[in-house]
Amino acid sequence: MSNSMSVFQAKTISDLKDFAKQPFQLGITPRQAPESANAFFQKLMVHPFSIANKVRKKSADDDIRVLLEDDIPAALQGDLFFETWVEDMANICRLFCDIQDKSATGFWLGTSRGCKRYHIDNVPIRLLVTYAGTGTEWLPDDAADRAAFADGLPNEKIVKDLSAWQFMNPWDVAIFRGGSEGLIHRTPDDALNDASILMRLDHPKFWENIWKIQQKSA
Repeated sequence: MSNSMSVFQAKTISDLKDFAKQPFQLGITPRQAPESANAFFQKLMVHPFSIANKVRKKSADDDIRVLLEDDIPAALQGDLFFETWVEDMANICRLFCDIQDKSATGFWLGTSRGCKRYHIDNVPIRLLVTYAGTGTEWLPDDAADRAAFADGLPNEKIVKDLSAWQFMNPWDVAIFRGGSEGLIHRTPDDALNDASILMRLDHPKFWENIWKIQQKSA
């Protein structure tokens, strides 16, 4: 744990359950990818997709299977690793439901990411897992110029110390705060240019609000 970076290094994902009640900006559980993960995701990443919906705590496994049914090739759904992956996502969805004390979570899974500029999410908390590709790039507070960020200046003005930037590793479970004191982060260049597999979890109303806005503007 580092107070200057306000980061909680959790040994297990269960240790993240009280994150919402803690003062940290970011909580990370380091994990190693299973042996068969890389071969599976290399096959999957050639099929671009983006899935957004709600996953319920009581039926997370089944909800995720239904959401993936039309976007994941049938051959890969028959791969033994597919069930391992679904179970992992479901377990993390249940964890996030517990963290927010909700019966469901907003769920996004996709191959394309596009947040090139450093930013802070306009959400209370968010959870990310990069299953394949380069993980999210983030800045410790002492390496970031928040005034430059607030003024809308470009990335090179926001970063005070290039040697201090950090990356979330593949399979790490990362949960972080948004808002005025939230974590400054961005999609790394490698993930902007190449496919990756990212799962993002939010408050269950997150996607509902986006869909309402889209319907009003349609």
